[in-house]
Amino acid sequence: MNRRASAAFGLALSVLFVASQEGPRPEPPPLEEVRFPPYETMTLANGLTVFALEHDEQPVVAVQLVLGAGAANDPGDLPGLAMFTGSLLQTGAAARTATEIAEAIDASGGQLTVAPGREATTITASVLRDSTDLAFELMRDMVLLPAFAQDEIERLRQQSLSAITANLQDPDFLADTVFTKVLYGSHPYAHPADGTPASIGRITREDIVRFHETWFAPETAVLAIVGALTPDEALGLAEQWFGGWERKDPPSVDLAGPEPVGGTRIVIVDNPLSVQTEIRIGQTTVARNAPDYFPVLVTSYVLGGPEGRLMDSLRSGKGLTYGAFETIAARRGPGALYATTETRTETTLEAIDAIFEEIAGMQSAPVPAAELEDVKSYVIGSFPLTIEVPSDLATRLTNLVVYDLGPDYLDTYRDRIAAVDSAEVARIARDHLRREGVVLVLVGDAGAFRQGVESLGTVEVIPQAGLDLDSSTLF
Repeated sequence: MNRRASAAFGLALSVLFVASQEGPRPEPPPLEEVRFPPYETMTLANGLTVFALEHDEQPVVAVQLVLGAGAANDPGDLPGLAMFTGSLLQTGAAARTATEIAEAIDASGGQLTVAPGREATTITASVLRDSTDLAFELMRDMVLLPAFAQDEIERLRQQSLSAITANLQDPDFLADTVFTKVLYGSHPYAHPADGTPASIGRITREDIVRFHETWFAPETAVLAIVGALTPDEALGLAEQWFGGWERKDPPSVDLAGPEPVGGTRIVIVDNPLSVQTEIRIGQTTVARNAPDYFPVLVTSYVLGGPEGRLMDSLRSGKGLTYGAFETIAARRGPGALYATTETRTETTLEAIDAIFEEIAGMQSAPVPAAELEDVKSYVIGSFPLTIEVPSDLATRLTNLVVYDLGPDYLDTYRDRIAAVDSAEVARIARDHLRREGVVLVLVGDAGAFRQGVESLGTVEVIPQAGLDLDSSTLF
């Protein structure tokens, strides 16, 4: 659940909520038939998984290659290496420079992006049908023949350091980053995906080449081709351009854990000049492919969706914030489930209490049927909007492999949301929303509220200027 979710969706849910108050509620109608378009899949001899989906409403083709080389694969002493490696792919490959790659895709009228993430690095090209070979050529060269030129490495290093320096002054970034690090401890998900000033300064070309040679492997990658091509044409292109990619047998990454927090842990990043406080409260939760993911998702919307209970209480009822949400960060390994908001310094304790009150309310009484149906209608209704264009369809397909979701996931997604009932939400609220044994991160003026939160758990105060994201103790 993204806390910057579409205002249009929020308005739609508001209308549903108001309508539910006007009289007896009829039984919800059966779900309209919205099925994911049929597609074909194959595995190349080198282990590369390929999806092909014909979508010929426009003469456009989207090609998405997802590599099992994300921040979770970073060496422990080099956070940010996956981001650094992925970001360099467009700066030169084979015989083309960064400028020549950009000019080639621009001349075709297409788009080419690289997005290094926590779990994987994603390369997406969207082009007109007659430029499909160009898209494959550019992507093949970027993945198999990257230049990793030293001047481009130094340019990216300076850009990264500037961005990180700016982020370290942003309370929102600090709250998210510290919360993740405290929650996950020594787990591969703990460190900042973009790295730290120290780690970015240490990365060498040899580190980048080693990471590329280790983790850019066909057997942990997935390729989706969606658009104005027949499945036979698409699968033939996959074999033509990526069939020669050699297997590498990369090592596995241990995503088990992390160790339990062991009592509520409270970390305050202290900025005495701050006039407001960023708040994060939460715990780990199930993996993306777990059976409980769907009831956890629905529960997170009830508590912290665009029209959820946190928003109703903290914003509409008490005027403490502009927004309060419950976020679920889906992962291959343990995910994160946490409340997020910001409030004025003087209302910090009141906001924390209000969040815990709403969690307690979900644990003490079943969610009314009308409220639950409105939330499920919102989630179900948004699904068709995510399968309208080729690039979105490609993302849905590659996610099947990235998160090991199973072949029936897309066809049963809406049905599984619809099947979540009040009893399941109550169980999830008891098991996955806690008041004790959580991580609470506050970024603001510690002197104004430290004493008030000491009754909740162990408090650590770290001056913002002394925060060290490379240290296990954060200072």
